[in-house]
Amino acid sequence: MEPLTTYPLKCSVPKARVFVVFLSMVLCTVMLCLLQLKFLKPKIKDFYSFEVKDSRGRTVSLEKYRGKILQRKSLGGISGSISSTQKVNL
Repeated sequence: MEPLTTYPLKCSVPKARVFVVFLSMVLCTVMLCLLQLKFLKPKIKDFYSFEVKDSRGRTVSLEKYRGKILQRKSLGGISGSISSTQKVNL
């Protein structure tokens, strides 16, 4: 039986080549992330371009409420017994 031989620890590929491969991988990853962010970004111009459903299930554009005052009631607190009203300028 022959004794096990060890291979030399030197890398046969020059360090510059490894650096170029690593750098190209990083650049490709960054480019893919930037492209994904560009194409997945929502194209909403402002708040009034949203459309919501009302209590009857009909689609209503928020453009209808531009310049009006909206009254919003919220229940706060742990028990839910505190009621507050806020006026929001749209």
